Amino acid sequence: MPITLYGIVAKILSLFVPIKKNSWIFGADYGRSYREGSRFLLEYMLEKHSNFECTFLTKSRTVKQTLDKKRIPCEMNFSIRGMIKIAQAEAVFTTQSTADILFVTKKRGRRYFFLSHGQPFKAVFLATPKEYGKNRFPEQKGLKKIVNKISKPIVRGYDYWESEFFTSTSEYLVPYNKLYYGESSNIKVLGMPRNDVLFDEKKIQQEQWIPNLENKLVITYMPTHRDYGFGDLSPIPFIHNEAVQEWMRNNDVVLIIKQHPNMERKALSSKNEDVLIDITKMKFDPQVCLYHTDALITDYSSVWLDYLILKRPIVFYYYDNYEENDTGVLYDLRDDPPGSFCYSEEELFEVIKRIRSDYKSMQPTERMVSKYHKYVDGNSCERYFNAIVNDNK
Repeated sequence: MPITLYGIVAKILSLFVPIKKNSWIFGADYGRSYREGSRFLLEYMLEKHSNFECTFLTKSRTVKQTLDKKRIPCEMNFSIRGMIKIAQAEAVFTTQSTADILFVTKKRGRRYFFLSHGQPFKAVFLATPKEYGKNRFPEQKGLKKIVNKISKPIVRGYDYWESEFFTSTSEYLVPYNKLYYGESSNIKVLGMPRNDVLFDEKKIQQEQWIPNLENKLVITYMPTHRDYGFGDLSPIPFIHNEAVQEWMRNNDVVLIIKQHPNMERKALSSKNEDVLIDITKMKFDPQVCLYHTDALITDYSSVWLDYLILKRPIVFYYYDNYEENDTGVLYDLRDDPPGSFCYSEEELFEVIKRIRSDYKSMQPTERMVSKYHKYVDGNSCERYFNAIVNDNK
């Protein structure tokens, strides 16, 4: 059945099913997986506020089966039960896009919250350069435009900038958050709910992770996408350099590669090459990867902002000219570096050797951490919940 017809069924249910007080629904990753802010805020709610009826919505049967085993409330987005949960929802939480949960039509008394999957660094959302947006996402015309105008309110009933507020990790980032979501957007410095798990060793140890990495220096490479997933896959460092691989082997260094989810379809099958371990196609939560990482290599991804809270070494590997050839960035980190910068594999290898030999000197300063994180405590979910409740008084 075409997606718009599902939407019509959901719309009819929404007209007859009233909103249920304290009924909250959560979605992530366009309905494909269970992760990030929605996941960890939901688990916080189940543990701390069981008087709320919280449900995860997904399009993946694998996710549904996994959550059923864990006894975490979950419904399929395209099922009647799922549509009823959507119709009842007093509050809706998404992370990547409003398309994380489909058929959420506007309704009196309903509240929207966009948890976001990153703090501002590269130019995305409303900050995307206009010329780039026109070329990559041209305006629809003719019949296609008419069909989209009719179906959008049914399939995707609201836009993320209609959220009541957005969360930032520091006052420094607030102006950049406003570039993302609009100058009139309500930005609250609360921290990121998804980062609370980085302070919860018990919960992390229950998560699946790569075995046999004890006593290894684990370095993870997490680049962003290129051209919103339509560009080239980021090259894997040292994949053709046997000498560097041998050095890593002799010095107990492992490089984990996790490409951006938008690039996953272009990646090779996940595999273990001894010291180069590609986990792109494995379903590890990004925060779990960060927790188990001793040093991070990234580029223009905002993942470094999450990782900075752990006070571990960060390396920026600028192998291409993303700033001119892609969407670009909102500010230049080289003006006040939170880590090391490399432009070639040779430079990258030299930095890795420094991390191995003098780890402490490569860690970020307290000043740098506090610049980007007002809170370093693992209580962002609690602050986020309190902000929602207080806003409703």
